[in-house]
Amino acid sequence: MESLLGQFYTRIKGSQEDIASEGLTYVLQRSLAARQALSKVIQTDSGLTFGDISYSSQSVGENLERPDISGIDKDGKEVVLLEAKFWAALTNNQPVGYLNRLGDNTVLLFIVPTLRVRPVFNELQMRLKQAGIEFESYNNTKHAFSIKHNQKSQKLIVRTWKEILQPIRLSLAQTDDYVSLSDITQIIGFCETIDNNSFQPYQCEDFAPSIAKKINSYYDIADKVVDELKKRDLADTTDLKATPQKYGYTRYFKMQATIGCSLNVRFDFWEKFADTPFWLCLKDDISDGRNWAQTESFKEKTKIAVAKVSVIPYENNKRELFVPIYPLTDKTEDIVIEDIANQIVKLIDELIA
Repeated sequence: MESLLGQFYTRIKGSQEDIASEGLTYVLQRSLAARQALSKVIQTDSGLTFGDISYSSQSVGENLERPDISGIDKDGKEVVLLEAKFWAALTNNQPVGYLNRLGDNTVLLFIVPTLRVRPVFNELQMRLKQAGIEFESYNNTKHAFSIKHNQKSQKLIVRTWKEILQPIRLSLAQTDDYVSLSDITQIIGFCETIDNNSFQPYQCEDFAPSIAKKINSYYDIADKVVDELKKRDLADTTDLKATPQKYGYTRYFKMQATIGCSLNVRFDFWEKFADTPFWLCLKDDISDGRNWAQTESFKEKTKIAVAKVSVIPYENNKRELFVPIYPLTDKTEDIVIEDIANQIVKLIDELIA
């Protein structure tokens, strides 16, 4: 759906998420029909029923968490948190910090572009597992979790912008509130333009030397992780060369003599699958020195091993399994290198076991 706001989104400075979430908050604050339409979506997904909810934006919590939209019921209880996402990564507070903030029988809803539904859902699932949070149920088709956390039952849902905004628009179209209808139409056009446009307009800060320095560091880290594994006498790079790729860089090495490994910097996977530039691929058929392969049985074993370390693998268009490797944040280079090496060793140990 075209809109004036969508036409000029490339000229709008600042956070695109803030524009969409502030616009949605404005419509919800003004229109009972809009609030009722959103409540119906939440009720369908969560099974929870709330009365009229009062919405506000950027409500800072005790631990400095700042969800985009907060929903308070008539009794003053915060029952819904909405987090607006386009292409930004999850923050450290998401989702656990937000769940800690919410009480019993509450909902945390992430609104994302269509292409990010599965990656964000999987990232949330991984973070919940790593935090030791108990799953009551989860639905991979509807992208929803029911969890038990701190003796509280909570719902965590991932939805597209279209799935949230279109029901609101349809509800407003049945009223005489033409101003709110026009406003929500503008937001829909804005979100659809961002959703459908694979090119993200450059900002001045994108060309800062620090960006280039960081990108170069990804390649350096891959090299230094392999060096660390060699230093531990765990990796063999004999006759194996580093290889540049269209979307990154690959370091090949062998472990346990029979497992062919590649540590990859993959910007395409980073964009589409998970919030990390580092990806590990393991192969068991390495008799051909130039064309390593994954057998189906080895792939299944790898999936089991990966599940034990609470990470979700992905397949490329050649049906090769790649495992995301998440680097530590706010740590020095030596600690990051050691940790990535340890992650690889742990995965190989699980696979051998």
